[in-house]
Amino acid sequence: MRTAIGLALLVTACGITGEGNSPDDLTSVDGQNAVIDFDGFVDVAPGASDAVVKDAIHKQLKSALGALREQGIGIADRDAQRNLATMTLTHQAFTVLGGNALDRVRYHYHDTALVERGHSTSATIDLTMLFGDYVARAAELIPICSDDQTTDGDSLWYHYQPRTQAACAQAIASEQQRIDSDRQSLTDLTTQLTASDANRRFLATRATLTPATAAPTKYPEYDKLWGFAGDTSRQKIVVYSFFGVNANESDPHDDGLVEYLRFERELRKKLPALRVTETNPSAFLLDFYLDGQKLPNITWDNVEQWVVDGTGFPTTDANKQADLLRQVQQAFSERWIVWTAPMTATRNGVTRTMTIEIRTWHGWEDGSDDIRLHARWRYLEAFWNADVFSYTGHSHFGHGPLEPWEYNGGNFPDRYQAMLINSCLSFNYYDEDFLAMHPGGSQQLDVVVNGLPAYWMGMGQSTADYVAGVVGGSQSWRQVLTSMAVDLPWQHGYDPMRAVNGELDNTFDPAGGAITIH
Repeated sequence: MRTAIGLALLVTACGITGEGNSPDDLTSVDGQNAVIDFDGFVDVAPGASDAVVKDAIHKQLKSALGALREQGIGIADRDAQRNLATMTLTHQAFTVLGGNALDRVRYHYHDTALVERGHSTSATIDLTMLFGDYVARAAELIPICSDDQTTDGDSLWYHYQPRTQAACAQAIASEQQRIDSDRQSLTDLTTQLTASDANRRFLATRATLTPATAAPTKYPEYDKLWGFAGDTSRQKIVVYSFFGVNANESDPHDDGLVEYLRFERELRKKLPALRVTETNPSAFLLDFYLDGQKLPNITWDNVEQWVVDGTGFPTTDANKQADLLRQVQQAFSERWIVWTAPMTATRNGVTRTMTIEIRTWHGWEDGSDDIRLHARWRYLEAFWNADVFSYTGHSHFGHGPLEPWEYNGGNFPDRYQAMLINSCLSFNYYDEDFLAMHPGGSQQLDVVVNGLPAYWMGMGQSTADYVAGVVGGSQSWRQVLTSMAVDLPWQHGYDPMRAVNGELDNTFDPAGGAITIH
């Protein structure tokens, strides 16, 4: 699923192709901590089971994600699991004038929220969710309420924008006026509904935001990563960085490959000692041919310029340039490329010699059962071996191979790890479950997630900043997040409201001995 936002090249990485922190201690730069509450209702057949009711509520709450992101708000409860598990359901029987009976079931939603900086966290906001089976009504709703006219009904909830889509705002207002007018004909408001009310497409409610205390300054557990605490026999920091495909792996202009090469370029700037020490399947990554002749003296800079900038080609022939890009795509996709660098770290007069090993992969991780299976195998390897993990690509929203329900605590070691899920709305999908299943809980895992859309452009840079920051030994989590902001054509320093969960119980403090990396 691709989301155009006015410029053809600007698409979001959102599509479908301990317990962690409490609401008052998420570390974020662009997001403010808050608690959100609102009420809603669904209509079901008389006497419907709780399972049927909760399925309807779940679908409605999905649309709240789209409506809230439109207002710069992200919510934490993955697929509303916590809310649905503890929700009190209040049934009320109604007869629809000229129609059948139904039960209207009311519920309350309570959650942790991240609110984009500049928006008030002490406020009442209008929130309009979709009502009923909006997938079945997608043909009438997408043209007026979606910011992506190419989306399908199953993804409408994400693209649902009731405020900024003028036709949608008008449809909501017109529907409510009709319902209010028709309601005047009722003789008993406690037992009767009008047909316009029962057939509504939207549910307008109000949500309250209550500000929560910001987290104190916390750091990644650098002393554990560099062997100054716990396992002092450590000789290596292992990083796994995965980059998914946006739309077409065979296209060398695909955003996934472009950002993979941008990641490589940025990381080499920050860690200039990095060298490729392994490829699997084996490949000579800097061997390129034109007219059957090997090009001499090709460097990483050359390859990155071709792909990221579209410049620096050794030929002006467009067909030959395209052939070089094709060779890059084949060499840098569906292959482990491992970078290593010798490093030394010093703390309180003690110096340790270490190796940083960065295992990278670009390729498909969704699209078929076989692709998802192989991706899960790679993630299982990474979860067990990584000290630092990053995934950059589509969220897949409950359908991809990175979904937490695919894994369990036995897939993780009981040692400190840091994880980044650099995708859209990963705050709602990927932090709490991993923290809950990790053997050490939040004491051994920090998870960086995004509360708002993460645009493909610049994601390679932000992931490189994360990796360099987490192995760098000196930055606080807030500084790492600040470094990850990127410049986009419409906004300087874009931050998709990133937040760290699990960091509150970290104990490293440079006041007890700063770590210097050489």
